[in-house]
Amino acid sequence: MQNPFGKGMIPLPPNFITMKNPKTGKVRLGKVGFSISAFIFHYLPAILRSDSYNVLCMLGVDAIVYMAVSMLQQPVANMVIFDPLTVTYILTSILWGCIYNLMYVRHLHKLGYVPGDKHSAQVLYKHKYLKRK
Repeated sequence: MQNPFGKGMIPLPPNFITMKNPKTGKVRLGKVGFSISAFIFHYLPAILRSDSYNVLCMLGVDAIVYMAVSMLQQPVANMVIFDPLTVTYILTSILWGCIYNLMYVRHLHKLGYVPGDKHSAQVLYKHKYLKRK
């Protein structure tokens, strides 16, 4: 991903990071902070990033939350107070918005990816996405 207008990498916003796999030379882009796309679209960002591990984790947690919400719902006079699917979607949307970027970066690190440049390393260690050795 070379910058077509000059030398070096494409300029990125300050909260974006690059992760590079030294063995394969592949580079992945990530973001630090709240994930608006995971908040709104749930699994779609993970699917588009080919992040099947986190898609399965998200599906499992969503299923557990749905079962818990369904079990906690007590019908009053044969009237449903709230829709368990809607409540589950709202709760897990907030959860995935808060932690998906962290999950993605840590999973890449387990796969052998390391920060691609000094800025990325500095941001990841500052926000505690990765631990110093």
